[in-house]
Amino acid sequence: MKKGKKKWIFIALASILVIFIISIIVILTNDELRFKFEYGMINYIPYENGEKIVIDIPFDNGIKYLEGEEIIDTFRNGTGIFYLGYSSCPWCRNIIEPLIEVAKENDMDTIYYVNVHDKKFDEIKDELKEILNDYLRVDEETNQKVLATPDVYFVKEGEIKTHHISTVESYRNPYRGMNDKQKNELKAIYQAGIEEIK
Repeated sequence: MKKGKKKWIFIALASILVIFIISIIVILTNDELRFKFEYGMINYIPYENGEKIVIDIPFDNGIKYLEGEEIIDTFRNGTGIFYLGYSSCPWCRNIIEPLIEVAKENDMDTIYYVNVHDKKFDEIKDELKEILNDYLRVDEETNQKVLATPDVYFVKEGEIKTHHISTVESYRNPYRGMNDKQKNELKAIYQAGIEEIK
């Protein structure tokens, strides 16, 4: 291979690498893009039963990641919608589109996202459980209070006004999408929560 051709191949590969690195930095520093990428990536991964839950997260989704002590501070002092979940949770994947839609319809610019599988989450888990104690689900096997997902809290100036765990009563199989009636029922629950914090 000629020297000139090698040089151009090297420049092309270096350019591709630089573009890739810049793209990763942009995704990781922009919460909305990071969330779209994180949740969108799971669209292509089947669960153990072979099912996939494909969702379409908009670019302007309003998600702001909270991590570590920031979670505690924002819960204690903030106002807004707090979503506790994780990207591969099948129930979470079914609530996120209706939640984003209702937030947009109400001009709520931010949904605070707490990824309960994040490494930093373990550091504050017990403290958060103390804050959320009255709202936690009791595990039937252990009889202990647990953080369940998805769990959406509506908080005004550090006071939890209401919250909603899971989807709707009639929805039993997260591997099948909710029908329009179920989505509208869930959206009405979220709408009522937003009314509490306006």
